[in-house]
Amino acid sequence: MQSIKLTRQSPFSAQQMFDLITDVDRYDEFIPYCTAARVRARSETEMLADLAIGYKMLRETYSSRIELGAAPLTVTVHQAKGPFRHLFNQWVFEDTETGCDVHFELQFEFAVPLLRRIIEPIMNRVVERFVAAFEARALDIYG
Repeated sequence: MQSIKLTRQSPFSAQQMFDLITDVDRYDEFIPYCTAARVRARSETEMLADLAIGYKMLRETYSSRIELGAAPLTVTVHQAKGPFRHLFNQWVFEDTETGCDVHFELQFEFAVPLLRRIIEPIMNRVVERFVAAFEARALDIYG
């Protein structure tokens, strides 16, 4: 299983970043490799969403159960159906005097050996691009 953790400082509030991350229906507009995104169900504490990801000749769709936490603001993602043997992704947003700290954690293991061989070696770069896409989106929206 691979694990990646990042912490970033954002000039925007924890609530703004939380709102950006939970706007899943718009992911395909700005996230690299995301070809489609759809929230199927939403409540104050949970969402069910589908994402389609494409990289070169690979295409995968997966469904996630997304837990929304209030104190601190958190977004926790678990795979409901898809290509992972294990998936845990969490965003934690903490307000600071100059914006917020964004803590990102991803733990995963692909169930399909081909995906493990092709994608796992490049996942650090993929995650960096993924997080950078959210940072750029925040600048576009809240700039």
